[in-house]
Amino acid sequence: MHRPWWLWCVVVACLLVVSPDRAVAADVFESWLRPAQPPADGFESFPVSPHASPGSEVRALARGQVVAVGQGGRSVTLEHLFHENHELRRVRSEYTGLEGVTWRPGQRVERGQGVGRVGAGGKREVRLLEGSRVLPDAEARRFTEARGRLPLPAEESVLLLISHAANELRMYERGREVRRVEVGFGQGEGRKRLRGDNRTPMGMYFVVDKHRGDFPGAYGAYYGGHWIRLNYPNPWDADWGVSQGVISRNVRDGIARAWRERKLTTASTKLGSGIGLHGWAGEWSLAESGGRLSWGCVVLHNPDITALYGRVPPGSMVVIF
Repeated sequence: MHRPWWLWCVVVACLLVVSPDRAVAADVFESWLRPAQPPADGFESFPVSPHASPGSEVRALARGQVVAVGQGGRSVTLEHLFHENHELRRVRSEYTGLEGVTWRPGQRVERGQGVGRVGAGGKREVRLLEGSRVLPDAEARRFTEARGRLPLPAEESVLLLISHAANELRMYERGREVRRVEVGFGQGEGRKRLRGDNRTPMGMYFVVDKHRGDFPGAYGAYYGGHWIRLNYPNPWDADWGVSQGVISRNVRDGIARAWRERKLTTASTKLGSGIGLHGWAGEWSLAESGGRLSWGCVVLHNPDITALYGRVPPGSMVVIF
């Protein structure tokens, strides 16, 4: 039986849509955790001077992928992906005034690996770009100094990824997914900014405290017998607070120090605190509640928080996006 050519196109398109590999590629959790190229684990310091000895090696600022090589091997451009807070960010580094570049587009380069040699003129230029914007040298230097060490979430012994859009939590152990559960959030729409806004934060946090059993007080039943506390606010929450005049720069720096050490951050500012994961006073459904339940925490079904509680030790990374 003869079938028209367009019917085969429809069949192939359907197969591509339902292909497990393509489904994973489109998955917001997997695309954040495992992007198309390995994320950078940090940046080398941006060079102070463009002058260097002819023939000396020029090294990559960070792990990345070659996206362009100039004519005659005199320049090379790298793209770098890296995790920062709840975002997967992208920058490029350009190296010109080189000779002997043998890299090809698509190849991967490690941090500090040679990308070429300084040309006979003894002057090479390194530029850092965010989108189409070239960062001035002073800003590029601050950028790399602030990111000498970057997180690699896929290598965490325990990682929780939580999606606002999907109302879903996924648990990973050294990059391997081990559990998926439905979750609810704060009653307020949008990202948490201030104490009492009933919103759930977005960002990268760490488990700093846990409790299981009875909870005193009028709202004790709403924990569902389990409480996993996170170190909200983090440095990016604090940066927002500084920009709005809510906290001082000194307070911000204290929050950043505690966060880097995976410790509890201050609970005494207008940014709020007391954010974590817990159960609920009874069974709930996404259909009936819209997932808007708490005063800012992530809410799990009680059997799910019971199952996760013992597998999430203090220090575990939790990313809410």
